[in-house]
Amino acid sequence: MGYRFSRQASLASFSPYFLLYGRDPDLPAAIRRESSEMVNLDDPDMWVRVCSQRGVLFRRVMLAAFENLAIAQHRDTLRYATIRARGYRLSIRRFRVGDYVYLQQTAPTTLDVTAGRTILRVREVLPSGVLMLEGRDGVVWKDHVRNCAPCHLPNLDGTMDSSLAIVRAGLRCMLCGSADQAAHMLVCDRRSRGWHMSCLTPPIDVVPTGRWVCPRCTSEGR
Repeated sequence: MGYRFSRQASLASFSPYFLLYGRDPDLPAAIRRESSEMVNLDDPDMWVRVCSQRGVLFRRVMLAAFENLAIAQHRDTLRYATIRARGYRLSIRRFRVGDYVYLQQTAPTTLDVTAGRTILRVREVLPSGVLMLEGRDGVVWKDHVRNCAPCHLPNLDGTMDSSLAIVRAGLRCMLCGSADQAAHMLVCDRRSRGWHMSCLTPPIDVVPTGRWVCPRCTSEGR
């Protein structure tokens, strides 16, 4: 493991593990830090030093690693037995208006969590299982409940501040269809649609304060 995990000068700074599997190994931060040095194993002195350091490192961490592996295997055994006995039941989470949620993200490695750092508030729960979510900046968008995880942090500040809103990349104007001039685009606080200030009738020269509702939502009585 010490040999395969080490970045080597003779392999264009790659590790044998990377050349075998096309990705870096999943290592805890402490081990990754100690094994990140690029080594030249054609140098006998460096070879002896690296082998000695790796031996001390793995002697220290392998006991904990095998204990964690035994715990994981025990949990898998219990879960498999529960599923075989038909005792497994999916946990159901019912979100309500006003709940705070994390948006799920794709974990880069198996050591990372899937819950992202963005916290949003549930604005509306649709019958289809889709949640209408809003951030502190007032921007609203949809996501399915399977992509949301409950947030139980206490004392969250629910104050809305529309000045925090940032026009997302690629948002097109509802009138001209262009995504350019994002600095001069207003975003509807009701439907999160973009409108260039110069495309409106009459044009707007100054960004309005507070919440802003687009002409289409106004005509629809929203």
